[in-house]
Amino acid sequence: MSELLPSDAEVTADQDGELQTLWLDSEEAGELLSSLASDTARSVLTTLHDEPATASEVADRVDTSLQNARHHLTNLQDSGLVRVADTRYSSKGREMNVYAPARDPMIVFVGNEQAESGLLDSLRGLLPVAAVLGLAAILVQTLLAADGPTSGMVRVGQDVGASVADTALAPGFVFLAGGLFVLATLLVVRYTTT
Repeated sequence: MSELLPSDAEVTADQDGELQTLWLDSEEAGELLSSLASDTARSVLTTLHDEPATASEVADRVDTSLQNARHHLTNLQDSGLVRVADTRYSSKGREMNVYAPARDPMIVFVGNEQAESGLLDSLRGLLPVAAVLGLAAILVQTLLAADGPTSGMVRVGQDVGASVADTALAPGFVFLAGGLFVLATLLVVRYTTT
């Protein structure tokens, strides 16, 4: 809007905070889903992800009244999806809040927070195993590639007409890929049999 006096700070829609996880049966998730129940609320949140804005700018972008835009912004702010990121002043000197998405992105998990065998718990349990696998892959790469840049490379031959095309794969990468494949297979088997 040309009537707005610029602020000193640059406001972005970046979400650079810590990832927040909510279980569907939690009170916070109920508030979050309630605040997103209407199409207008979802449009308001989407437009703020495109570019932070004042309530009047949001109202113009989503084609709603200023009162309705403020109502949805308040609900989204109460549920933790939107924050006041800055202040701008109109040409008449009125202070206006600039809204942006919350710094912390959110994920809502379907299930029960007390459930012991959830996918999230399984993934968290595999994280140390994946870290050890990554360190072992670095060790394998270091040990097998000690003689030079191409020594220890695993050659994958492919018959192409009369010639053979060689592709060199780092042994550490082959080790890591194989280990991750085994972990993924175990996870799939676990969840398809339960």
